[in-house]
Amino acid sequence: MRRPRLLPLCALLAVLFAGLLPNLDAQEDCAQGLAADIYFLVDSSWSIGEENFEHVRQFLYDLIQALHRVGGGRFKFALAQYNNKPDTEFQLNSYPTTQGVLAHVKALFYRGGGTRTGLGLDFLSRTHLTAASGSRAAEGAAQLVVVLTDGRSQDDVAAPALVLRLAGVEMFAVGVRDAVESELREMASQPYDTHAFSVDSFLALRDIIQDLVAGLCGAVTRSGGFPVANEAPVTEGGTAQDSADLVVLIDGSQNVGAANFPFVRDLVLRVIEQLDVGRDTVRVALALYNADPEIKFYLNSYDSKSSVLEAVKGLVYPGGDQANLGAALEEVAESLLSQTAGGRAEEGVPQMLVIISAGPSTDDTGASDRALKRAGVITVAVAIGDTATADLEAVATDTSFVLSAPEFSSLANMGDQLLPYINGVVQRTILVQTEFIEVLTAGKRDVIFLIDNTMGSQNIGAVREFIKRFVDTMPIGPDGVQVGVAQFGNVPRLEMDLNTHGTNEAITTALSGIKPRPGATINIGAALNFVRTNMIRPEKGSRLQQGVPQLVMVLTSKKSRDSVEEPARALHQMGVLTLAAGSKAADGATLRQIAFTDTAVYVLKDLRVLSRFSTQGSRTIMNALSTLAGVMVTEVPTEPVVEITTVQTQKVIRDIVFLVDGSNYIGSTNLPYVRDFIINVVNQLDVRPDRVQIGLMQFAESPRIEFYLNSFGNRQDVVNKVSQLRLTGGTTLNTGAAMNYALTNMFKESAGSRQRQRVQQVLVLITGGPTQDEVKTVADRLALAGVLTFTVSSGQADSTQLKTVAFVPNLAYHETRFSDLPALAEVVMPKLITVVGDTNVPVAIPDETVLSGAERDVAFLIDGSDSVRADFPYVRDFILKVIEPLDVGTDSVRISVVQHSERQTPNFYLNTFRTKDEVIRAVNALTLAGGRTLNTGSALRFMKDTIFSERHGSRASQNVPQFLIVLSGSRSRDNVKEPAGILKTEGVVPFGVGVKNADPKQIEAISHNPSFAFRVKEFSELNTIPQKLNNYVSLPKEELALVLQQVQSNAAKRDIVFLLDGSDNTRNGFPEIKLFVKSIVESLSIDGSQDRVSVVQFSDDSKVDFDLNSHKSKNDILNAIDNFRHKGGRRLDIGEALQFVRHSVFTSSMGSRRLEGVPQILILLSTKPSTDNVRTPAFALKEHDIVSVGVGVGDAKRSEMETIAFKPGFTYMVPDLSMLASIQSQVVATLNIDIDTETTMNGISDLSLLNFCLSMYHLVDTGSNKRDIVFLLDGSDDSRNGLPAIREFIRRMAEELVTDEDKVRVAVLQYSDDAAVYFNLNTHKSKKAIIYAIRSLRHKGGRPRNTGAALEFVQDHVFTASSGSRRRDGVPQILILMTGGKSKDDVSEAALKLKEIGVLSFAIGMKNAKQEELQKIAFSSKFLFNLPVFGELLSIQPEIAAFVQADIHPEPPTAVGKKDVVFLLDGSDVTQSDFPAMKSFVHKVVDALDVGEDKDRVSVVQYSREPQTHFSLNTYTEKRDVLDAIEQLDHKGGGQLYTGAALEYVRSNAFVDHYGSRDKEGIPQILILLTGGRSQDDVAGAAVALKQNRVVPFCVGTRNADILEQQMIAHNPFYAFSVLRFEDVGNIHQQLVSFVKRVPRQQPRLKPDNGIVETAKRDIVFLLDGSEGTRNGFPAMRDFVERVVEKLNVGPDNDRISVVQYSRDAEVTFYLNTYTTREDIVDSVRGLKHRGGQPLNTGAALQYVKDNVFTTSSGSRRLQGVAQMLILLNGGRSFDNVETPASALKQQGIVAIPIGTRASDRNELQKISYDPNYALTVSAFTDLPSVQEQLSSVMSTVRVRATPMPPTVTVETAKRDIVFLLDGSEGTRNGFPAMRDFVERVVEKLNVGPDNDRISVVQYSRDAEVTFYLNTYTTREDIVDSCPRTALLCNEHSASEGHTHATNSNW
Repeated sequence: MRRPRLLPLCALLAVLFAGLLPNLDAQEDCAQGLAADIYFLVDSSWSIGEENFEHVRQFLYDLIQALHRVGGGRFKFALAQYNNKPDTEFQLNSYPTTQGVLAHVKALFYRGGGTRTGLGLDFLSRTHLTAASGSRAAEGAAQLVVVLTDGRSQDDVAAPALVLRLAGVEMFAVGVRDAVESELREMASQPYDTHAFSVDSFLALRDIIQDLVAGLCGAVTRSGGFPVANEAPVTEGGTAQDSADLVVLIDGSQNVGAANFPFVRDLVLRVIEQLDVGRDTVRVALALYNADPEIKFYLNSYDSKSSVLEAVKGLVYPGGDQANLGAALEEVAESLLSQTAGGRAEEGVPQMLVIISAGPSTDDTGASDRALKRAGVITVAVAIGDTATADLEAVATDTSFVLSAPEFSSLANMGDQLLPYINGVVQRTILVQTEFIEVLTAGKRDVIFLIDNTMGSQNIGAVREFIKRFVDTMPIGPDGVQVGVAQFGNVPRLEMDLNTHGTNEAITTALSGIKPRPGATINIGAALNFVRTNMIRPEKGSRLQQGVPQLVMVLTSKKSRDSVEEPARALHQMGVLTLAAGSKAADGATLRQIAFTDTAVYVLKDLRVLSRFSTQGSRTIMNALSTLAGVMVTEVPTEPVVEITTVQTQKVIRDIVFLVDGSNYIGSTNLPYVRDFIINVVNQLDVRPDRVQIGLMQFAESPRIEFYLNSFGNRQDVVNKVSQLRLTGGTTLNTGAAMNYALTNMFKESAGSRQRQRVQQVLVLITGGPTQDEVKTVADRLALAGVLTFTVSSGQADSTQLKTVAFVPNLAYHETRFSDLPALAEVVMPKLITVVGDTNVPVAIPDETVLSGAERDVAFLIDGSDSVRADFPYVRDFILKVIEPLDVGTDSVRISVVQHSERQTPNFYLNTFRTKDEVIRAVNALTLAGGRTLNTGSALRFMKDTIFSERHGSRASQNVPQFLIVLSGSRSRDNVKEPAGILKTEGVVPFGVGVKNADPKQIEAISHNPSFAFRVKEFSELNTIPQKLNNYVSLPKEELALVLQQVQSNAAKRDIVFLLDGSDNTRNGFPEIKLFVKSIVESLSIDGSQDRVSVVQFSDDSKVDFDLNSHKSKNDILNAIDNFRHKGGRRLDIGEALQFVRHSVFTSSMGSRRLEGVPQILILLSTKPSTDNVRTPAFALKEHDIVSVGVGVGDAKRSEMETIAFKPGFTYMVPDLSMLASIQSQVVATLNIDIDTETTMNGISDLSLLNFCLSMYHLVDTGSNKRDIVFLLDGSDDSRNGLPAIREFIRRMAEELVTDEDKVRVAVLQYSDDAAVYFNLNTHKSKKAIIYAIRSLRHKGGRPRNTGAALEFVQDHVFTASSGSRRRDGVPQILILMTGGKSKDDVSEAALKLKEIGVLSFAIGMKNAKQEELQKIAFSSKFLFNLPVFGELLSIQPEIAAFVQADIHPEPPTAVGKKDVVFLLDGSDVTQSDFPAMKSFVHKVVDALDVGEDKDRVSVVQYSREPQTHFSLNTYTEKRDVLDAIEQLDHKGGGQLYTGAALEYVRSNAFVDHYGSRDKEGIPQILILLTGGRSQDDVAGAAVALKQNRVVPFCVGTRNADILEQQMIAHNPFYAFSVLRFEDVGNIHQQLVSFVKRVPRQQPRLKPDNGIVETAKRDIVFLLDGSEGTRNGFPAMRDFVERVVEKLNVGPDNDRISVVQYSRDAEVTFYLNTYTTREDIVDSVRGLKHRGGQPLNTGAALQYVKDNVFTTSSGSRRLQGVAQMLILLNGGRSFDNVETPASALKQQGIVAIPIGTRASDRNELQKISYDPNYALTVSAFTDLPSVQEQLSSVMSTVRVRATPMPPTVTVETAKRDIVFLLDGSEGTRNGFPAMRDFVERVVEKLNVGPDNDRISVVQYSRDAEVTFYLNTYTTREDIVDSCPRTALLCNEHSASEGHTHATNSNW
């Protein structure tokens, strides 16, 4: 990286440099008539504070008052504040009187912010020190700056301060409190005792006012107040004040246009007409540019103005759609300003460029712009319109040098604005300081100038100025640089010896004695001998014998009369380095004889150029004098022979890391050569902290750091350490990994890197073998990080490959023999210290700014056992990397390190060290404590009791965060859980880092939470951990609290409801129950935003003790538990209680956060079996995503608890309440369930989607074929700066992939708020055309960034045949998305659609891109890249290119008809006789399938007590083989039937990849169970698990099977078939096969389903019965609609929803197009009010939704083929006809799904239903959740628009004669009403009629009595109303019930 230049941001007017030299007649008192401009620059950063800033105001007020008293009106004042950015308070000319200044100071406003003092100084020079701002420098007024600061600057102050001092400004620096003394001296002028002041407090500022006034007065006195003009360079032709080289560069592209080009030409003519054009005055050159520059004439083409004007008049508009300004600037720098083209830079003539443009550049201008600025060219620009301004401001000398014309017609007036700039350059009133040479920290040297005094006054003056400049830039002194001077003509004459003057000032003063003398001849030989014999002597100051370089610089303008050969050789033999500079009149041969090497000869056109330091000649000589070194290596008896090594560099300030191959490829034989090479290099460098720093690493299989850049501060220590280098050995050479390790561990501030100070970073790779890992990508990463890589190789190293590793190929050096390496040092050396790395990509230096004000205590507990001895350096590096970003100090971050093995060894405590440097030194000095085993538990106790104690520096009592980082390489022998828990309880936040043999469970137990536990395989991988730790440890306190709160919240955010048995059975044990609940609550993180708790008691009914949102703190909850009383009650209705908590507790109004995704947990505690049914409400809880934990006590039934529990393992049983404490920890552990890992019904994981997509391609490594590659680029405003890197990335991809054979096609698009095609896949046919187009790519711009819409656009408009896509031809489709931030819209659906059509999407995020979003877009995690800056883009290009080139073979999509079918056969003893019929049934089903490897697959499993697989899904691939295997089946036998275990077996062993399952490909997974009896184990959990795995079960059972059990197992109740015996299964064969074939293919989804039933688009209308009869049930209807909607994929392009309510007539609540989000719909549904009214006209309502809702205007998409669905919730029989409107709905393809209660007419519901099987019924609306799964199943079958049905006809159902035989004995008296209700409900569901169902009722006790016969009644109503005509038995029971029952049902 180039060392920073001292460049002010804008040109300083020449007046600034005038009049500032000392006056010999200075007055003693500054108040005696002398003027001064005094500028105050005041720090207003946050570290000062409002209170202290008041002291600053008072200090300024008093100081200005004091200065006014001594200077009166002659003193003018200006004031600027600075923090992150500077601001002007007032300028010198803002106030005419000092009173105005004082008033402003008194009201000065405190700003706050950072501390960028350097920026403030730069601002002062650009903004205040100008004539326009009131500066009187040109009038001779003293220029004084006073800087006040309270801390270390966040940027460099030395450079801007030096700019001001060189401009003659006297600098005063005032530091308060934490100000850095060295920085104050960097800013202040000398002497420091009068210019730099430090005070301990702001109050103490008043104490220095008198001294500061005296210092300012002294500075004014020294200035003298008289203007002294700077000398302008003089050329041979006379004065140079009226000359310039002017180049005019005109945009000739379509930006200007043919019509507007005359306006531009006229502007140039008007400007040139006003100039003094001529050979010795102003020379003019002109060029036009479009795609390429075109030079019209050079600076020396015309010598007269008329000729130039004629040439301009002849200009013709060239045209072109590109405007490559960068290429044009490069042409100007190379071809128009050179000496051959007429340029006069070497003569001191200023050079100026005027650019006229009307549009942005289409190429990069960076490199060429920098070249012009380095050459000192002043650039002014004219921007026409708005689009050209940005690029022109970037290349102009200053933004103020860009003139703007709104339109071309206004160019007529631009000449008057442009001319002052040109004249300012011509007349030298505008100067640009292109380079100030800073004081170099050069090594010791003795320099003698030997000057020809016959050269004349001008040349002597130039030489004198050159020497003065050299002296000013050197550290003059006896321990630094010494200077001697001698003159010569005929004879030599001494001016000063090397030890005559010891300071810069003394030498500068003495130089005035160098005078020109007359003379025609000179004797240089005699002069050289004079120097050798009289000046290079110890007593004259020469340090030759101490090894200090001796340099003699000869400057002459004539040929020597005597010989110089022998005198020069004598000097060379002494080891003196001689240099020779001469004008053209000097003899070149003589100069070459004098110089010790030809590169030390300088022939100048005119010696006067030496005084112009911007010229190449002057700079080259200056650099040589400051960097040359001589080394004496041999000596013979006669005379010394000196071998000289030349090292010539710009400035040797570098950080150099040697990376040495330590493998067997080098070996001990060749190691000495490697060591000698390094030592030879180091011996030629000035090693010290402020010059060259050296670091050393070696590597083989893994890297190892020998020492850091800041380990040694001198050359000798480095050489000694290198001499001790011993190789690690090994045969594996992982060069890439070692280089990457160097980048991340050596080039860091904590390791000594000065990259943030812009010091060039250098890596020297020395290797002797072939690399065995990837190096090119790492080399690119190093280059982009600003590291300059050299390679030095020998032996078996691959020299060709290493050329790609080196920064550029010529920095790769290879020698065949290792013995030649030492000599290679001289060859490498010149480039090693001169080459600067420039990638043309902005280098992103990691922000290592420490965080101030963030107090925390951080302790490391590290493994100090013998097992880590070899890896201990990695442990040290790990600690250093964690510490690196921390603001270590007593009042900020404190650090402690403790080692442990069997015992603890503290290395230092939290209060041992006060500074970061001390801590880093201590860590670097760490040595292993040693020990055999680890007792980490004991060590954790030590950390708590000792390290985290106030005595040893802990500030826990002050609420300072306490962090513990535990690093372990093996398992602890003792228990860690308990001491870790105590630490956490005490508020310490532990992190666990496990390496190698560490126990992961122990590491997790130590850590604050699982996300704070880290594990790596090897110690060398530890460097991946610190950044993760720093994300927490380095945060400011406020952010840290939020993060820890969020981490805690993420880990523990739950809604927990305790449902407690409050029956009489628990009265005595209720205190134990309360104690149990309290113990669980104690373990929770209670907070409104974390855990919430509710308690409910139940018996025969339920009672809420407190809701989820009742209490916000743990204490409040514990108090509430103490205070609530036992409920009591005889019955225990668990089912009703479960339903109660679901409807009344787990709701938003009661504090539930279910809709926010917070886990919902129910803890049920019961002591006896339930008196009601629990199965349905338990299932409803699971469907509601509520995790139930069952705690059974005493007589509670385990099977009942397991049915209720989320899964059987969530059930805990204890014998009595006193034992509850024994299961408390287990229950607490269960509460930590991550609900996201428990997939919901029909759930699907991300992995399924990836596997589905990957199934479309096989990726192999056999070469590449055709590709269609689409680059989708973020063109939004935020990503503008990334375009150059993006453009280069695409260019490289095209260079590597594209051929001219039409194999690889490329398209490029940009997007922001919309997408735009730059070129399509079929636009360009050749590589050249594609690359040409890419180079011309311009940024699109716009906002916001809609990535989702762009992805959809790509699918619809680019991956199409018309745009050149060859997807249908099987060509792989590849999308490479590059984005710089978060999308404004959703990307999920568009990304999924691209994956579904087989597009391989790469997601490359940069800058502010969101990881979650990239994960959704990327084809898989391997296709995702998230980079911190755009500049790193090129580092991943090879990896992506390699993958794209892999051979990709697309496969056709899987056919819809594929299925995996598993038969599970009951093989128990019960089915022995039926087994042939079962085999026959299986045979028939298989025969109906299309069996094949890529078609239907079949497996058969038989079970009784244990399951057995007969053959798997992948056993047979032919139907015949399957049928034969079925025929061979033998009955298994077994007395017991465990269906649950069998279901679990097929889930784990049949439906798995290994045995042929294709679930991941989306192939339907089907289970057909044939069973002949009831299972002796629970089937519920296994059935749920099967369905969660997307298996669709069918059940066929005989009369001995449990029909409820079958329905529970089956996918839905319709998939459960019942037969009398297996011989009858033939009757259901066709129906079963039909259902199996209708099972749809599973569609992969991006994330777990969460119950969303379908991804296809649907229009769904809910038609709700709002009549009077449904008033009580309406809330349940509303909840049901809400739950269904929550499972849908709502969106304008997905599912649309409408709700209609009806009674007498219908009313729309909202239409299909009213709402577009699920949230809005749910909110509207929650607000539904019951409509009321009667009668119930369902037919009219059906007609209404058909005519008014299922219409295009209402949002229906029926005509687009979107499925239309109507869900009717009905509570009674309709008063009008439903057949006609129902038929009309079917004719339109609208799928009606009616759900009715027992009051509904089932026959009517079937008429309405699209399919009779779609009609669902519940007892009451409160039971609607029980049919939600069935509804989901029905809805899932509707994937496309339903086929219109013919007009409805009454469904013919089977006729039945049904007799009810009722027990009417005394024992049933109390239960008789329930019996009667049951008969009534059954009858209501029958199709009663003389030709349909007939009913009879008979009662019996001792004998039987007919209530009515089968033919007594022919209608349902008559049967229900038959009670008055019943027999005596019925009347007896009825009498006891009284009038109530009679009025209810007349029974």
